[in-house]
Amino acid sequence: MNYNIAVIILAAGFSNRMGVFKPLLPVGGPTAVSRAIDIARSAGAAEAIVVTGHCCENLSAELQDKAPYVRTVHNNQYAQGMFSSVCSGVSNISHDADGFLLLPADCCAVSPQTIKTLIEQFYKTGQKFIIRPKMGTGSRGHPPLLPSQLRAQLCAYEGEDGLKGFLRSFESIELEVDDPGVNLDMDTPEDYEKLLNYLGVPAYPTPAQSLNLLKSCGTPPEIVAHMKHVAALALKIAGLLSTAPGININTELLESACLLHDIKRLEPNHAAEGKKFLLSLGYPQAAQIVGEHMDISEIREDIGESEILYLADKLCRGDKPVNLDETMELLRRKFSEDPNALKQAHKRMENAKKIYTLLKTKYGIGSLEYEEIM
Repeated sequence: MNYNIAVIILAAGFSNRMGVFKPLLPVGGPTAVSRAIDIARSAGAAEAIVVTGHCCENLSAELQDKAPYVRTVHNNQYAQGMFSSVCSGVSNISHDADGFLLLPADCCAVSPQTIKTLIEQFYKTGQKFIIRPKMGTGSRGHPPLLPSQLRAQLCAYEGEDGLKGFLRSFESIELEVDDPGVNLDMDTPEDYEKLLNYLGVPAYPTPAQSLNLLKSCGTPPEIVAHMKHVAALALKIAGLLSTAPGININTELLESACLLHDIKRLEPNHAAEGKKFLLSLGYPQAAQIVGEHMDISEIREDIGESEILYLADKLCRGDKPVNLDETMELLRRKFSEDPNALKQAHKRMENAKKIYTLLKTKYGIGSLEYEEIM
């Protein structure tokens, strides 16, 4: 059954917290925005309106074969925030629409059945109330469904908190749903990983896929050799840790992250660029580990994949094992005339020593002699 309901898909923002443009990230094959459109169609909504802004050219290319079901509306004021995109979308829904749903493109794990249930409740209650999904004791989720008679008031709203403030001004019905997807989004890489895990989609490539990726990117042989060496060392350390209590290393994830950590080695700030690249391919779990291999944000007592890659990378120069003290001496000579670079190098090596010491003192992995590890 088709309902005279529009779904406004918000896809105009900068995606600052993610670091790459969220609507075009892959979610089990299709992009997030395409998945959101498919959800709307499957739920029986009459039309989908995608509000564009940032990266509008790339987004328009993604949507060009989805007309006439999908219409795009460009929000010239997208830099002012999401509420400006809400108003752009609401201003362009069909005049005879009974109501409209507001669905951020990255909230693409919502079940079509949930949206259908929201719509059915909307019609049962006379098309007068805002209908909002709620899962268990959690907060109200996405998407809210609003009656069309609120269009003018919404677009004229100038109060605090944008859409949240507007929704607080009206009576709404909270509809209990059995759908964790209503509370899942992709604001950060961690959120992206959770959403993929919920959908049963891998959040990292296999080692074989990683090697194919290196080949397709034309990664220089010497960089590939280094990454393979780091992977071998990291797996050796993981093996030594395998019987330690409280340690649960995903060796496939670890190996893949090691094999990809320098995939953008020829670019400035290569760790951050590698993270962005892997995010764009739909691998947030590997991306986060790769993004920390130069400057780890936190060293956990319960050592994980990030700490092992960080240490293994510092214990390798090219495809040869090295001593941390020898490496630090080389770095002192290299950056003798650049105090800031030397300070950063010293910090990195001290972090590697902390991990190295933790392995020996907390987990009793002997002397960790390089010959033994390799």
